[in-house]
Amino acid sequence: MHFLLRWLPLITFMLSCRADLPVPPQVLDPQTRSESWNVIRLATANVSRLLKEQRVEEVAQQISLCSPALRMLARTGASEQERSLIGTQTSLAFRLINDIARDGMARLQPSVEVSFARLQEVLETLQTAFVAEDINAEIYTCPQHPETLLTKPGTCRFCDAPLRVRRIPYTELYATPETAQTRLEIQADAKLVPGAPMTFTASVQTSAGKPTALSDFVLNHGASVRLWLIDPTLTDFHLFTPDAMKSNSSFTPATAGPYRVWAEVVPVETAIPEHPFADLGSAFQVVDRSRHDFLDALEVTTGGLRFQLTFTSGNGGAPIAKQVSLMRLNITDTTGQPITRLEPLMNAFAHLTGIYADGKTVLRLHPVGGDVLREDLRGGPMLAFKIYPPQSGFVRFFCQVKVDGKIITVPLGVNIAP
Repeated sequence: MHFLLRWLPLITFMLSCRADLPVPPQVLDPQTRSESWNVIRLATANVSRLLKEQRVEEVAQQISLCSPALRMLARTGASEQERSLIGTQTSLAFRLINDIARDGMARLQPSVEVSFARLQEVLETLQTAFVAEDINAEIYTCPQHPETLLTKPGTCRFCDAPLRVRRIPYTELYATPETAQTRLEIQADAKLVPGAPMTFTASVQTSAGKPTALSDFVLNHGASVRLWLIDPTLTDFHLFTPDAMKSNSSFTPATAGPYRVWAEVVPVETAIPEHPFADLGSAFQVVDRSRHDFLDALEVTTGGLRFQLTFTSGNGGAPIAKQVSLMRLNITDTTGQPITRLEPLMNAFAHLTGIYADGKTVLRLHPVGGDVLREDLRGGPMLAFKIYPPQSGFVRFFCQVKVDGKIITVPLGVNIAP
């Protein structure tokens, strides 16, 4: 008890740090030595990648995942000598995790690298009190039912799908896989005619062109796949949530196109979001800026609601490329009265889909605080989003909220600073 009380402030701090990383509850509460070492191995590998990419601000969330795993390991040990070694090394590890998280949020990458190297040494010493079978264990789980956990291949007891090796995403912000796992194929029989409803078929395939299944992907805000499309002026936006990896979707185009269609999926193999795209109609290209101004649109009124974006970044202004910034969305009515009746929509009180003016790069943002899993909860007026823009340039954001049972989509515009 004394041990836990000593580290209670750290534990509370870490819980707040990791609140937004999309991981299953089992990662946050490992029950066995194998599960604990698996979390530590995956989380520290993710920290290494973040440091390599110089995304030190995001390290705190990843390193915090080691805390519950270390607490579980601290309760083990057969002999007095083992318990002494485990107690000493876990205490050192907790202290180093605290240093890493603190310095990471202060963007002190050299200090983080020193503490992380020391933590790896401490973990190597800690491993001497455990068997290799636990230290190197893979955990197998069902993407659709993450409560299913085994230390060997098998099938899900709920849906009979084959279990997959568990992965932990290294970021909840913008990420690109080292090797893409997916591609998108679009088919449509009819031509794009403004004002005429049309249906297209979207198929998420492997990079080799083979069919995929829902079980190949991690649930992301309650779905295995989402689709959205946009016209060359970045104004006509539509979003869909299919129930299969090959599906039909219908919409009414506002222009003759072409349109670009994106899919959002998180392959089980990598736990990194991918956004493959394909064109509907002829080859897609965003309208040249000489013909269409892309200006900041930080305050927009639609449907009787006023949406206003503000930012907290290194220079106090617009988000800066390749830095984590905080973006706040304030929603009021036209008289300035706060809106506090936002309803859950796709497990969140708001969604922001951002499309760069290059027509290729996209961002998907959700409010901090994790998934909203109760339909009776309400949110607003202020929502905070963390953003990591991968490059400078104009981004058209489409904000979607649900109020009084109606989904409202509002376009916003942000110029990302270099």
